[in-house]
Amino acid sequence: MTTTPESWVDDNWETVKCLSMTTADALFSTYMAVSSYEPGGIVWWKYGYDAITSVAQLFACTPPPITAFETAFDGDSLRCQCAQVGGQLFIEYLDSTGTRVEQSESELVEAKEIQTATESGGVATCIWSSVDGLAITTSFTLSGGTQPVWYIVPTLDTGCCINSPVIPSVQPQPPPHIIPGTCTGPFQETVTLIDSAIDRFGLLQNFYFVQLPSAGCSYYQYEFYYWETITGPVRYGVNNSFEGLVSNPPYAPPHPHASEPTVNLSKTNPGLSAVTYTLDVGCTYNPLTGDFDKKFTYDVEETGQGIFGLARRMDALAWMINNAQLIPYTECNKCAPVLEGDWVTVRFESQENSPQGTRPLRKLFRYRSQSALDLGQKAAYWENFTWNAGAVCVQHKGAWWGTPQCWASNVDEGKRVIRFAGLEAGIDPDVLGEWVISGSTDPRYGQPGTMKVATVQGLEWVTSRQGPSGLPLLTVDP
Repeated sequence: MTTTPESWVDDNWETVKCLSMTTADALFSTYMAVSSYEPGGIVWWKYGYDAITSVAQLFACTPPPITAFETAFDGDSLRCQCAQVGGQLFIEYLDSTGTRVEQSESELVEAKEIQTATESGGVATCIWSSVDGLAITTSFTLSGGTQPVWYIVPTLDTGCCINSPVIPSVQPQPPPHIIPGTCTGPFQETVTLIDSAIDRFGLLQNFYFVQLPSAGCSYYQYEFYYWETITGPVRYGVNNSFEGLVSNPPYAPPHPHASEPTVNLSKTNPGLSAVTYTLDVGCTYNPLTGDFDKKFTYDVEETGQGIFGLARRMDALAWMINNAQLIPYTECNKCAPVLEGDWVTVRFESQENSPQGTRPLRKLFRYRSQSALDLGQKAAYWENFTWNAGAVCVQHKGAWWGTPQCWASNVDEGKRVIRFAGLEAGIDPDVLGEWVISGSTDPRYGQPGTMKVATVQGLEWVTSRQGPSGLPLLTVDP
């Protein structure tokens, strides 16, 4: 073995790139790239899939099918860092056997936004905001587990805050790749995937640990790391000043900022095939067809110049992001009712503990009101009202007072709660709008309990405001 780290990287980095297209490597890369979210960066696992397929086309490699990503990352399930209305806080990690574990760390519709998440000494800590505006710190002992991720599962029929990252499921680190060479036995040329990032060109780039054996194949003569970039690999020695390279497990330095690419016409470029991007108009979803009645499409033509074709795809994604922000104003408001009145939020809690916990159930109920009652009178209106929670979700939609929702013991009980709100709000839900009845097999939803208005500092938890933060006051928030 006479090769040097420099010559080995020059000779093998393209081969390693295609090896990183195996399913285990690609899923781990996507998880690492998306879970290391930074403001303005990647926010959904499908962007990671697109980045991998773009790289595969540039290097004439074969990427895993999208079904592998859908299976690993639960399809389109939301795993928010910030919930539009509220949700339940979860931690996911790999236990000491490598099994993926999920555990709830809050009540339903209690968590609003994750502020920070850290890990130290085998303890994962999350600081998060509740829907009441409280800052809460939750710690979890991993007991030998690794790769913790905190996220919020939003309440039914709601989603993540705009521009909030959607974190994929934890993926195990793939085993090292063995590069065929002159050595056999315990000391061979090995490449281990450590970390991944998506660069500003939308390409997935990996960070590797390389071990090269001595000429006699009796020990590792060279050990080093390198980042892939669009202009070629950037190598790091094991004694590099970046502290992550000497930690256990190691972690990568920031991905180098690549310079603008230049086109070398003397090299073969595999090019990019034609593609059509489709943007669904969410408010036109048709349950009868299971599809969206209205869509926008953007065609990108085939090109033999890969980097310019990639730029066209980036233009298409920018177009989709821009239109996605405009659709609620240009399309959805054509059929949605105009909201009127002031928001009223009532927080309920059960008179007994949750069947699956040691604390009472907590539920939020929101609607808009056009009544002349002040907030003190609204609180008095709800003061002695009780109802029975359960596994049936009753909603009312298509009217000016929003979409009030209640998880009740049966349909009639859910309608009773919403009709009671309608009397205060000034609307008859049997005349305006429509009822929607659904349910869930998820054990997080539909737990039974006798619900009453919660109190804080001796006051009924009835608020009137545009947002959920702060304690209830007997005056309307400005």
